[in-house]
Amino acid sequence: MPLPDPASHARLDAIGVEIWARRRAQEDAKSKASGDEPRVRLSSGEGSWLLVQRRPWDGSHAGLVADITALLGVDQCRFGQWSSGGAAGLAISELAARGVSRVIAFGPVPDGVDAKSVFQADSLDELSASAQARRSLWQVLRPALAR
Repeated sequence: MPLPDPASHARLDAIGVEIWARRRAQEDAKSKASGDEPRVRLSSGEGSWLLVQRRPWDGSHAGLVADITALLGVDQCRFGQWSSGGAAGLAISELAARGVSRVIAFGPVPDGVDAKSVFQADSLDELSASAQARRSLWQVLRPALAR
């Protein structure tokens, strides 16, 4: 049964009739309202750079990540993971309000991410194994670091 329009809702409320709605319908409405924009779950750190990938940060490339954060500024880096479901995390458009001005995506990005809004990098596995991949990352980041 569809939810009543606001006027009907007000009349039912005035006579004390509660309206019950399935949560799933409310969540679907919220996700449609946000445009199904890709989302990021923030994990740790603060600063203007967000380093994000699909899998959770597990410390397997700690040395490489330490080098990247040293280059960007340790106090300027925060970490996140692409959200795989619904309304979990922050939409890409909400990151600026949280102080994030630059995003580095390690590995593939979800559909709907504007290529202009992120610095696309190889996965950390590829970066740790390939000097060419690390050089490519440097070439992508160099103009942003020169500002």
